[in-house]
Amino acid sequence: MIDAKGVCRVFDDGERGRLTVLDGATLQVADGEFVAVVGRSGSGKSTLLHVLGGLDTGYRGEVTVAGVRLDGLSDAALSRFRNETVGFVFQSFHLVSGVSALENVMLPARFAASPPADLEARARAALERVGLPSHAARSPGQLSGGERQRVAIARALFASPRLLLCDEPTGNLDAATADDIVALFKQLNASGLTIVAVTHEDRLRAAASRVLTLSGGRLS
Repeated sequence: MIDAKGVCRVFDDGERGRLTVLDGATLQVADGEFVAVVGRSGSGKSTLLHVLGGLDTGYRGEVTVAGVRLDGLSDAALSRFRNETVGFVFQSFHLVSGVSALENVMLPARFAASPPADLEARARAALERVGLPSHAARSPGQLSGGERQRVAIARALFASPRLLLCDEPTGNLDAATADDIVALFKQLNASGLTIVAVTHEDRLRAAASRVLTLSGGRLS
């Protein structure tokens, strides 16, 4: 699923000069794996996810995801790759207030060049998959933190991605709710979905089939 070789990412840190975040990072992830990436704050975990998901193109190295070589792709090709292959789940949910859970799940498809004809049916199926079929009409403000994250996961699953990239997905949740979300990730992985999650939390590490540490810009 993922074959990343010698990935280097350097940022211009203003007065402090150049900051090397990834320094020859290499990662292979097989289809159906659940990999957790750990490391101290600022170690480059989120940057790594952004590179793997085609959100960050300012790196050096080779990155192939689901058979697609990302480095060198045009913006249009990267957008198509993200839309068809990858689902993203973030710590802060990134839901749109003032619209329903169902509309939030459908939002990515609204911007697609050719939205599917069964848009609403697919969104309802995604909400069903995360256990919220009865919450379709509720706005984010009417949902608990765990429910908001489930809606965010449903949105990530809407296009039936092959890879789910998760950035501290339980970081804003209480312990019991985080356990529920981790159990959902385990169910999704058992169904064949490949998951790469960066985390500080032991519960997510324990759920993964493999745990890697990012330190000094490299994975081990």
